[in-house]
Amino acid sequence: MESAVKPRVLLATWGTTGDIAPYTGLATGLSRAGHQVTVVTSRRYAALFREHGLRVRAMPLDEQEAAVGAHKARRARIGNGRDMALTAGKVLLEAAGEGTDVLLAHPLLHPQAAVIGEGLGLPCHGVYTVSHAMMLPRLIAGTPRLRYTVADALVKGILSPLYAPVISALRRELGLRHRFTGDALISSARRHTVYYGFSSALLPDRMPLPATHKMVGSWQPAQPPNWHPDDRLTDFLASGPVPVYFGFGSMGRDQAERLSRIITRTVRRLRIRAVVQGGWAGLTGDGGDDILTIGECPHAWLFPRMAAAVHHAGPGTTHASLQAALPTLPVPFKLDQPFWAARLRSLGLSPAAIPMPRLDSGSLSLALTRLLADSRYRERTRRIGAVIKRQDGTAGVVRALGLTG
Repeated sequence: MESAVKPRVLLATWGTTGDIAPYTGLATGLSRAGHQVTVVTSRRYAALFREHGLRVRAMPLDEQEAAVGAHKARRARIGNGRDMALTAGKVLLEAAGEGTDVLLAHPLLHPQAAVIGEGLGLPCHGVYTVSHAMMLPRLIAGTPRLRYTVADALVKGILSPLYAPVISALRRELGLRHRFTGDALISSARRHTVYYGFSSALLPDRMPLPATHKMVGSWQPAQPPNWHPDDRLTDFLASGPVPVYFGFGSMGRDQAERLSRIITRTVRRLRIRAVVQGGWAGLTGDGGDDILTIGECPHAWLFPRMAAAVHHAGPGTTHASLQAALPTLPVPFKLDQPFWAARLRSLGLSPAAIPMPRLDSGSLSLALTRLLADSRYRERTRRIGAVIKRQDGTAGVVRALGLTG
């Protein structure tokens, strides 16, 4: 795609804070390369892109996002998901109709983007930080191709009912022939190339990704302009031994009290210091001068200043800790986190992976002691982190799409 005018890129992304962060790096990287980037995301995250001078079309999902996790009945959860998918499809269609040359879509918005690309005659590609099959890590253990294919189809089949109404609505709006929408996710991923923003260094050697799915390397979150660390944080770091990081991303508040208590007991038992990132759950620590609770802070700045990290093993946080050569203890609790936690263990980067329901101060203290005492974990992490750093995921997307201007 070579011309005097840089291609217009429409990047559609949505999810939790951890989902969004890598896309800030991808979007700003494309913009720095001279491309005209418009981001479609929810109003909750619009500022993360606008602060970098990017154009944003915000999806009004405030009410539906607030309801996530609040519904107990399956029908209510599906209804809320369908409402979000419909709103997202409408905004994405409006944004694409204003003019773009290529659609790049997060997995949660890929089904809508696929139909819009078909209707408007635009190329559409997936940009994922996880594959659907990774949501079922036990099924794909050992990575035989048949198991991977089955896991991929199962997850997409579970999610497809959420997209059936919006796929039908978009096809009518665009004058496309009606198709059965039960395999909305399967068909969109089958037709399109998908670029994964994670490192091949973390994957099994025989990971059976489809032929059109490519790993390009991780997308590092963009650091907020003019950001500087809080004085409380810099003072804490300078006042004693190097602390351990604790953070669990976008985990719900129902676990906050229990986790905060476990962290406090572990810090006291091991006589260490800790930086606790509150996240959505609002984690805290009652450790006196030995625990500091912080809000948002770029991991690229924070992690090189830590002795170890205890986190949920989301793909973004996992890549960030490894790039910082930071020994990591994973505590996964949902979705693809058990997959990444298992990979850390399999690669010899961590002495254990403790599922959230089984976490207590005793198991955490034992595993963290081993992680801190054995220098081999840091050395292995340093080596694989160097490989991850060499894989520039944003440059990989630019090259793969021919967006070199």
